[in-house]
Amino acid sequence: MSIYDPVYRPPRGQRSFLARQQQTNRKRKRTDRQLDISDNEDSDTKARSSPPPEATPRTASTAFHHPVNRTDPHHVAGHSRQAPLPPLPYPHAPLKTRENSVSVADELAAFNPPLYVSKAILDDQISSLKRRHVDNLTTLLHACMLRGDWKRALRAWGLLLRTEIGGRAVDVRQQGRWGIGAELLMRRDAELPALPTPFDPEESDVPSFSDAGFKAARTYYERLILQYPHTPRTQHNVNALTFYPALFNIWIYEVQSRARHRRQEIGVEQAADIGSSEHITELNTAGAKTIADRKQELEEALSIADRMDELLVSPPYDSSAVLLYLRGMFGLWLADLYAGSSYAAGTDDEDSEHSDIIIAEEKERDRERALRSRGEASMYLKRAKAAGADVPASINALLESRGAMV
Repeated sequence: MSIYDPVYRPPRGQRSFLARQQQTNRKRKRTDRQLDISDNEDSDTKARSSPPPEATPRTASTAFHHPVNRTDPHHVAGHSRQAPLPPLPYPHAPLKTRENSVSVADELAAFNPPLYVSKAILDDQISSLKRRHVDNLTTLLHACMLRGDWKRALRAWGLLLRTEIGGRAVDVRQQGRWGIGAELLMRRDAELPALPTPFDPEESDVPSFSDAGFKAARTYYERLILQYPHTPRTQHNVNALTFYPALFNIWIYEVQSRARHRRQEIGVEQAADIGSSEHITELNTAGAKTIADRKQELEEALSIADRMDELLVSPPYDSSAVLLYLRGMFGLWLADLYAGSSYAAGTDDEDSEHSDIIIAEEKERDRERALRSRGEASMYLKRAKAAGADVPASINALLESRGAMV
């Protein structure tokens, strides 16, 4: 008896209809529970009295009465437990069969003749044709370069740069195309020198590149350096570490070519004035031009040295064997320019504007700069050798001998 039950219970006739209905439902539930218990006891008794499953013969009528767990994930997915599980994206997506993997476009394209040509086939054909076009342009480019037809080679180079394969332009870093571009820009306005050089006959066949060609080539390399910088992701590809040595080589060649052209003009003027009566005056004028030429060449070389020193301060250029070796050899050339400048200043006439004291001071200053430049060259060459560069034995012997410095 519950503590909440009333002490006095009214008779059945005095109870309400709802109370009588609740009592009836409770009796019905109690009866159903008793019937379930009795059914379970009967089934257990039959199971104990029945023979084991091995003794029961397997017939066609009993083979299809296996219990199936309909909540099993394998049964829901329609996959057998004896077979291995399929690869991803199963079970997040249905299995890809041969039937549903073929699209309608591919089925229409498989007819003979095809009722529809898919975009993939068209793109593949277009890409194949463009690759063949690039191969033909490359062959034409090299043929024009071998023949010396630089204008047509430059046109073929322009067409090659404008060609796109699969929406991507031709990469100039592949197959050494970046070097071909600089060569074409330098030789765009190149001509053989019209002035003969009696002092150096071998230089008469060297083409004279224009200042505009040198400037275009240097601008070309500067853009490549900005477009393909050296990063950890591109350290194994052609990047700025490859373009910088080529840039400095062209720059040095430009300074030397310009100075050689000025010396050729001075030599031609001296050869033309040998038989004239004003030969001594012309010699003095030629000497002054030679001094000015050497000073101008030295100033242009110093601008290159400043750019190289600024670059070699930061990594990864400070450990590049190619750049360090180039800077060391450039230092030796710079020392020779200092020595030549002091020699040219000493060959001037005594009646010039400069006194002997000023000339002596300039000689001493240039000699000190030459020594310092050779010391820097020795330091850079040692760093290049430590980085893996192959320094010739003649250069090592030149640096070790103090008598050959000045």
